[in-house]
Amino acid sequence: EKIAVIGIKGTSTLEDLLTDMCANSVEYTLDHPFYEGGSKTLRCHEGVYISSQRLVADLLPLVKNLLIPSGYKIVVVGHSLGAGCATIVSLLLRASIPSLRADSNKKLKVWAFASPPVLDLDSSRGCSSFVTTVVNNCDVVPRFNIGPFVVTVRLLRAMHKRLKERNLGMTDLLLKDWLKKSHKDLEEEEGCDDEKDEMLMSMEEYVLAINDAISRSDDHDPDHLYVPGKVLVLYDLWEKEQVFEDGRKESAKDYATILKEWVKHLKEEDTLRSIDEVDAAKNVPMAEEAILSDGTCKALRLIEFDGRLIDDHLASSYRSSIANILSSVENTTVA
Repeated sequence: EKIAVIGIKGTSTLEDLLTDMCANSVEYTLDHPFYEGGSKTLRCHEGVYISSQRLVADLLPLVKNLLIPSGYKIVVVGHSLGAGCATIVSLLLRASIPSLRADSNKKLKVWAFASPPVLDLDSSRGCSSFVTTVVNNCDVVPRFNIGPFVVTVRLLRAMHKRLKERNLGMTDLLLKDWLKKSHKDLEEEEGCDDEKDEMLMSMEEYVLAINDAISRSDDHDPDHLYVPGKVLVLYDLWEKEQVFEDGRKESAKDYATILKEWVKHLKEEDTLRSIDEVDAAKNVPMAEEAILSDGTCKALRLIEFDGRLIDDHLASSYRSSIANILSSVENTTVA
């Protein structure tokens, strides 16, 4: 079997970062629908679409005149910005090459890891026959769109309302949390008792608040974009301590610690070491379970305020989570 793999890198330059930031939902018109029964018009992440058009201008002659006539199957893969471009590049190839458009055609497949939301709802679902997006835990990038931000703001308003009912402000809550994490000795002197602290919201109330915030959103709002195709969401359970590859256990970190560690990671000379060495040097959190859904999955409809929202986006975290889940499946099958 002959397979041609097209790999598209993620954000690595200032130009790439500017492409990420051009996240407006803009309407475009294709020469042909990219799937049978679809529309010629779609709404897409502006920066990703423009970048993908440039890539397709270079790839189309190669795919159309060499790879397809030679009997190659085409697999397009990417991470982060590269994942979004992988989807749009494949979509544009299908719109330009009639033999790729049939849903029964298996000549073109996309694996998009950590893709940002790039398509309107109908187009994102129209990709399901050839695109699979993988989302790792609390990764913020697949949630980086106006829709999840709106839902998150509504949830914060519900929390603010609860704070006002108790004559508290958000600063009181944040200061208290900071004291707990950074000045445990001061807490002991003041006699603070965590067991006596009352939860701001019960889990049931929190879930109801999320459902209410989502229900008030219009899925077909032209400004709302979604991650494309079938979506595989990798996750682990909230109640567990985070267990790292070296066996170390750790509870949630405060955001100051997260940012300091991230800056330290960016300063490391990882480019001079192999992938295996880099992964071994990092204590990468791993997912243990997965669900198959689409871009409307509730887990993707709001920003997860978790200490790993940045760490979970790293390619090393995706590799570790996928390897861990595959290992669990193999062990279950053997058992």
